[in-house]
Amino acid sequence: MLLDVNGTLTDLGPIGAPWGRPELGSVVLDHAVRTAMVETLTGAATRPFSDHIRAAVEVVVAEANLDAGQVDDAVEAAASLPARADAAEALAMLAAAGSRLFALTNSGARAGQATLDAAGLAKHVERVLGVDAVARFKPHPAVYAYALRELDANATEVTLIATHTWDLAGAASAGMRTAWVRHGTHRWPAVFPPPDVQADTLLELAAALASPPLYRPRR
Repeated sequence: MLLDVNGTLTDLGPIGAPWGRPELGSVVLDHAVRTAMVETLTGAATRPFSDHIRAAVEVVVAEANLDAGQVDDAVEAAASLPARADAAEALAMLAAAGSRLFALTNSGARAGQATLDAAGLAKHVERVLGVDAVARFKPHPAVYAYALRELDANATEVTLIATHTWDLAGAASAGMRTAWVRHGTHRWPAVFPPPDVQADTLLELAAALASPPLYRPRR
């Protein structure tokens, strides 16, 4: 099973905490993802995702007329985000049900490992796979193909857990199963193939994935 990290397993709130605006964390991540996608589409993505995070923080702060002197604090917070409240319990439930857990992150392997270490989730994950191995950001097909090679698995044997609909659409395009954790009142884009499993929280999603009646093999 593959796990997205940023925003899926971790709480983005601390990115906006320097300004007392925790909701800005998801705005920053959305900006960073967009610029990373542009870099991937226009050529090899050679700069680390942390550069996209910094650029995104600067844009969001400027647009909101906030104090730019705290940008460094936000970028530092982004590198060591805390786990979502139910993340550890959800991962433990999946492992107990027999799932092998791997992370697949836009942060890169080393940065992703550092994030999981800081969040206290590293012990639940066998290995962190980073996009730096293919110099492309998700949802480029090369990223999911790389993950399948590293796992030595067929696409239909692998499920991606993520909160980002674009990430799940990329995984579905690669033939993987998809599990969407909404983390709030989000709506699924009608233009994407629907997820195989969905739930409001990680713990609810883990329970659904661990329950055969709710998660049947594709035919």
